[in-house]
Amino acid sequence: MLLRMRRSTYIRPATLGNMADQCLDIWCWCNGCCHHAVLETATLIDRLGRDQEGVPGVADHAYCEHCGSRDVETRPNWLAREWRPIEE
Repeated sequence: MLLRMRRSTYIRPATLGNMADQCLDIWCWCNGCCHHAVLETATLIDRLGRDQEGVPGVADHAYCEHCGSRDVETRPNWLAREWRPIEE
């Protein structure tokens, strides 16, 4: 899947490898029962590989361990990220 930006720029979705390099895990939310959990990127890489599309790819494989629903949304776990100013 490619996202088109402007006229000739294409952006590929981040892979699990990209997310691991940025120390980002994946936050999951069950639309069925509102259960949520954070999945560690390292564990997902062991199961799915570094080249798996990060957020959209994990949603295809995810299910809720509380109610069993496959209606799960995924996002980067931005809240746990340690933010630092960009050094120039």
